[in-house]
Amino acid sequence: MTERLRRHAVAWPDRLAAAFLDDDLEIRQSWSFGELDRRARSVAAFLQKRAAPGDRVVLAFPTCLDFLAAFYGCLLAGMPAVPASLPLAHGKDRRLGLIVVDSGAALVLTTAKHVELLQRRLAESEASATPIIAVDGLADESDAWRDVPHAAGDLAFLQYTSGSTRSPAGVMVGHGNVAANLMALHDGFGSTPDSVFVSWLPLFHDMGLVAGALAPTWAGCPVYLMSPASFVQSPLRWPRAFTRYRGTIGGGPNFAYQACLEAARAHGVEGLDLSSWAIAWNGAEPVRASTIDDFVKTFAPAGFRSESQTPAFGLAEATLLVTGKRGSVPPLVRAVDEVVLRSDGVVFCDAQEARGKPLVSSGETALGVDVRIVDPNSFIEASHSEVGEIWVGGGSVGQGYWNKPDETAATFDARTAAGDGPFMRTGDLGFLSEGQLFVTGRRKDLLVIRGVNYYPQDIEQTIEASHPALQPASCAVFGVEDGDAVRVTAVQELRRSAWRTVDAAEVFMTMRREVAREHQVALHRIVLLKSFGLPKTSSGKVQRAACRAALEDGALAVLHEWRSTMQVAPIDFTGEPLAQPGVLERQLVDWLQRECGVDNISWKTPLMDLGIDSLKGVELGNALSAAFKHSFPVTLMIEHPTVEALARLIRAEALGATPVEPAESEPPPPTAWEGASLEQEIDLLDDAALDALLEGSIDAVLKMDRRS
Repeated sequence: MTERLRRHAVAWPDRLAAAFLDDDLEIRQSWSFGELDRRARSVAAFLQKRAAPGDRVVLAFPTCLDFLAAFYGCLLAGMPAVPASLPLAHGKDRRLGLIVVDSGAALVLTTAKHVELLQRRLAESEASATPIIAVDGLADESDAWRDVPHAAGDLAFLQYTSGSTRSPAGVMVGHGNVAANLMALHDGFGSTPDSVFVSWLPLFHDMGLVAGALAPTWAGCPVYLMSPASFVQSPLRWPRAFTRYRGTIGGGPNFAYQACLEAARAHGVEGLDLSSWAIAWNGAEPVRASTIDDFVKTFAPAGFRSESQTPAFGLAEATLLVTGKRGSVPPLVRAVDEVVLRSDGVVFCDAQEARGKPLVSSGETALGVDVRIVDPNSFIEASHSEVGEIWVGGGSVGQGYWNKPDETAATFDARTAAGDGPFMRTGDLGFLSEGQLFVTGRRKDLLVIRGVNYYPQDIEQTIEASHPALQPASCAVFGVEDGDAVRVTAVQELRRSAWRTVDAAEVFMTMRREVAREHQVALHRIVLLKSFGLPKTSSGKVQRAACRAALEDGALAVLHEWRSTMQVAPIDFTGEPLAQPGVLERQLVDWLQRECGVDNISWKTPLMDLGIDSLKGVELGNALSAAFKHSFPVTLMIEHPTVEALARLIRAEALGATPVEPAESEPPPPTAWEGASLEQEIDLLDDAALDALLEGSIDAVLKMDRRS
């Protein structure tokens, strides 16, 4: 990397290397390759006076060009860089201190504006004595820099993964690893000195660092950097930057494209010209076929092409890129049988089939990378019709976790049953087909319910789409062990506009109904949070394990919560004669409201709307059998899907009553029609009735339900 930078600085000293855009997309700061090289050598010269080769240096910066100078300065000085996020100004944020301590850093570099903040945060940790230096105040000492030769195995930087802040793990990325991955990105992107990168991704994150910042410098082309906060505040700034600076390459997680979609639906795409956007990579979280399709349709009028969408798969342990789409073709989407997939099998089907689950290919294996699909228990390589754990080998794979030999051996030294290896175990599940990788989920996040595998991201997607008050891409679903059973919990953010007005009971019922309908799974606990209340990685990926831990520790700011009854209570139908019309129905309603935690159940409410899955239905049916001393079928709740239907069956089979319709139907809710005058009734007419009345069609009015 340093050789590339120095070569570009000599060949093109005045060519733009990097620019930082403000919220108005104006260039606030820009450096040529010559200027970037000079500033990096100044940082290196300073470091060589203060520390020794091999010492780690933590970089805690906002998105800015000074980060690039500090990063390359560390490499030029022979000192591994340790990118880290800036700590929060308020509240408890221990991550920086933990990283400084874990890495054993000799120094912390930042900007003058953030020195005081870092001092406060480190004062609360064991790293309080670590010096903090502002690089934007350093004198020009570029000529004092002493060249340090690098070997491929030398440590270039530590990339701390998006794990629990209680035990950060730093991936050791060598100079050879990052060079191999940058060559793979260069090959996959087809980047040239004429390419233009546009990135809002945080620079301390592997995707933002390697693909967003290092890849353009490697290719000798410019990158326009934006603040992540600027993007989050107004997602359309990203495509506008592509329009203004004729960007050709840039990407992010799936949620970024979804955010642009929502913004475009609200504000339109007028003024955008995305015809230059050739590579729009999509990775770091499950790539959704609906997002890709909707993004293309929405931004096609602005010149965006479907073949520009570039799904990819990667992770910090492999430096970054593992697979990616190649060529000027649309992404490959295949539908698989969802039921078979739960048993780790792969059967392709028509996308329109009820059991069809669309999966987006994450592309072909990157240059120099070896991907295997392996049974995570037997270590036997899976066939092309089986799902297994994704194992990765090649020059891009890092050297292990810093100071964690046991975790390193378990993750980076895996070998197949045939003895092939070493491979790095990703913990992700997928399969290979047509020479491409399809990722199906995280092995450690899998929900195994009654012997069936459920992918939490599938349930999360159903939940997010179930109610307009719910924030997209902001749901965490995980299982909680309760004896032999797994209780499914959903933690979901609300949109900012819904914090104070949302009907929580309605949201709970909707979420449970849709999950039961789509996945035949019952939610046992639902937690609603404000926006930005869900633990996520810097790239926006939901951290399910961290969310579960925070919920158990009471660390989440809960707005509303619902819990299911864990066991079906015995039923004691006493009091009024149950054979009388309406009595059994009312008692069944009362019982179901208690058992399902749902209010306002009517006689005709579909039981599926109560979030009853197959197991809960069996439990409820067994309780009814015990209460009436009658053996009802296990399919009772499915075959008799309403309170009214249940009551009819119970009267006929258990009570020996004649199966007739109740003499009194469920009383209708009171309406404004009762006692209304003619003028008031006209005011209450719906649009269709009013139109018919105004057109003089009295017959049409009379045929309508008077209460509609």
